[in-house]
Amino acid sequence: MENSREVEKIEYEIRKLERGIKVAHRNKSNVKDEGIDYDSIIKQYTKDIKELKDRLEELTEKRCFSSGRWKILTRGRRQPNIPKWPI
Repeated sequence: MENSREVEKIEYEIRKLERGIKVAHRNKSNVKDEGIDYDSIIKQYTKDIKELKDRLEELTEKRCFSSGRWKILTRGRRQPNIPKWPI
């Protein structure tokens, strides 16, 4: 049960950051604000998304213990099951 809550939380964070990237791209092209560095925001969000997807893959893979070590039966998924958020 705890695993599914963590998976849902990670999926939510991934979608939230993906939407943040879309908004940053839109603001970068629409607004020429000197005080905000949208490129660094986008780079940080993509780094965070990669880390979250790695964790999601780890949590959703199926493993079994055999012959004294863990074996991966099926690889985990890297994409959330929840739909993408509109802008």
